[in-house]
Amino acid sequence: ITGMVDKTILLSNPKYHFKNMKFIINTLLENDYPIDFILNTMNARIKLLLHKLTTKVDNNNVTEDSNEERPSWFVLPYAPQMSDKFFSIAKKLDVKLSFFSTNKLNKFIKVQKDILPKFSNKNVVYKIFCKDCDATYVGQTGRKLATRISEHRNHINSNTSNQSVITDHRLEYNHEFDWEGVRILDRERFLNKRLNSEMLHIYMPKNGLNLKTDTEFLHYSYASILNTFKHDCKPDLSMS
Repeated sequence: ITGMVDKTILLSNPKYHFKNMKFIINTLLENDYPIDFILNTMNARIKLLLHKLTTKVDNNNVTEDSNEERPSWFVLPYAPQMSDKFFSIAKKLDVKLSFFSTNKLNKFIKVQKDILPKFSNKNVVYKIFCKDCDATYVGQTGRKLATRISEHRNHINSNTSNQSVITDHRLEYNHEFDWEGVRILDRERFLNKRLNSEMLHIYMPKNGLNLKTDTEFLHYSYASILNTFKHDCKPDLSMS
């Protein structure tokens, strides 16, 4: 009922209001709506709509009046002795002056977060160094760095068929890695950007343990730039 009344009042021409209201009442009566319920509901809805329309008109008038009387304001930083000289200028321009202080609390109160321990960092590209030679390994993780390094470290003792170049290096040469000296190379919370950063850092070391397949998705434009810094190590990169 309220929907039909709304359409009649808000959408139709006023000269058709009576005809449309009569049509609504007849339609509802044909569908077995009680006459008292129809009239009471329509009456309440019409009163509410008229109240809203009247209030909207009054608000528009108030807004127009207030816009005409609203003064213009000019905001300046406050400087002793100098700021007072602007009052005469503002009076000629028919504007009001407002001042703000240049002394902010952040000049005196510095809020600093505690430095996050290295191994608690997430979303990082990292490098692990061999203690016994110049071999390095570059990886990335979205989890805590401590979790990923622990997986590298304990892989040698795990019963798994998954390949690990770090474990292969430890077994073949009886070398050990500097697990505490892991270096964070980059921080990036978006996976695709982090993977690109990882490939860039894999590409540079001369004695990296990473497989060539770890850089196969590195775009050739990056490779050409990196080749200006390194000429003796050129992985077979695809342009796809």
